[in-house]
Amino acid sequence: MRKMIILFVALCSSLLALPVFAAQVRVYVTDMNAIGVQNRDEMKTTLQTLLASRLNGDSILTVGNITEADAVVSGTYIVIGSAYSFDAMAKTTGGTTLGRAFIQGEASEELIQAVGKLAEKLSAEVRKAYATGVAATEAPRTAAPTQARAASSQSGVQRVQEGDIVKPERFVKGGVSGLVSKRLPGAANLLAVGATMPDGTRQVFLAQNNRLQYFIQGEETKLIASADFKANEKIIALDVVDVNGDGNKAIYVTVAKNDDLASQIWEVRKDKLTRIASDLPYYFRAIALAGGPLKLYAQESGRGDDDYYGNVFEATRSGNTIKKGRTLSLPRYGSIFSFNQFRNKDGELMTIVINPDGYLIVYNPEMKELWRSNDAFGSSALYFQKTDDKNARISNDRSRWIFLKQRIQVTSKNDILIGKNDGMFVIGNARNYKRGAVYNFSWDGSSLEEVWRTKDTQNYMPDYWYDEPRNELLILQMPQKPGPFEEGSASLAIKKVE
Repeated sequence: MRKMIILFVALCSSLLALPVFAAQVRVYVTDMNAIGVQNRDEMKTTLQTLLASRLNGDSILTVGNITEADAVVSGTYIVIGSAYSFDAMAKTTGGTTLGRAFIQGEASEELIQAVGKLAEKLSAEVRKAYATGVAATEAPRTAAPTQARAASSQSGVQRVQEGDIVKPERFVKGGVSGLVSKRLPGAANLLAVGATMPDGTRQVFLAQNNRLQYFIQGEETKLIASADFKANEKIIALDVVDVNGDGNKAIYVTVAKNDDLASQIWEVRKDKLTRIASDLPYYFRAIALAGGPLKLYAQESGRGDDDYYGNVFEATRSGNTIKKGRTLSLPRYGSIFSFNQFRNKDGELMTIVINPDGYLIVYNPEMKELWRSNDAFGSSALYFQKTDDKNARISNDRSRWIFLKQRIQVTSKNDILIGKNDGMFVIGNARNYKRGAVYNFSWDGSSLEEVWRTKDTQNYMPDYWYDEPRNELLILQMPQKPGPFEEGSASLAIKKVE
């Protein structure tokens, strides 16, 4: 009789354990720790994305919210010299350790493939833990998802009521689709908008590396003129602005030449691009501070480890000479390519900055940090280089790569626009973005709240511009990236913002 009872208990135990073997384990991958690396915050996000995508499989389902998870994976990535080690650990949400795994290597270029091996090791440890009953008391969830979870899985955002968040249609679109140009020659990565013609057409300027192009955008986008720069001249910023208020809009082209700046000023004369100034030692950016009038600002190049020197200043021009106006006091991380200003409900002037890792930071008038975003924005594959022999032994590269951020635009209503790109991988200087969107934020007194965003592009989005007088958003896309035997191509989408 006693043997029968033991057999019966064993049978019941095995039956109770069946869901553990059959169900997918829901795993949430937390932020990774990164030690001894450049762009630490960006690297943490990259490692989290890589590990989550490679853990996902038949037996493991990675989820985007810890409240949905059965297990949590954390990890630490350490670089010492040219060697690295990536250690990861999986625990149940109750704190029971399921397993550990690690990888190590000499070349960071092999990291993507190595993360796949780490995911295989850790997956095996998790399956083994559930199979041997280590986590039997915390079996994976097999119940049907709630209505809220179903909504979340369809759109990536949990929608409860319209009063809590915006409607799905508005959230995804952010505006009404308009024109999309045919493919334009060259993989342009910079966009600037010029004058609007009497017939409603618009001047559009695109730039890629060492080429400047002038288009007229109407029902079609037609190439009117182009100008090629020298091989050692790289265009890193493109802006169009009427500096002196005389109705004459000029094109300000920031050019990196070897380790120096050799910026230029161009104008359109009789449908031709005409250069009127060159070898200017300034970064240029046209900014409408706090949604005010569009003005030209400039900053000098730094030396040594400093990419920028001195304060950003308001610039005016007399012929081919740049004159310095009032200077701006910016907080930490503030440079000509990473800031803008807006006013809160009390009229106080707030400063918004993108830090080197892409996070938005809002400062009060006393330059005290008030808020920081959880996601990175302003990501771009555009960069320039400076010689950096000082750190060559550490980085194994004689050049320092300086990646540019996408512009922050502020409207007359104090809405804040910023671009965001996501990609298959972003590791060190290797960046491969595959989709982008423009986000509109509003300051609610304590944080930036999303008002709307555009639907993701199906290609890398290197630049955008909001033409506020026409209430139109111009989005530059790169459907074909340049290669050894391909110059690549660009396209321009125009959306009417609701």
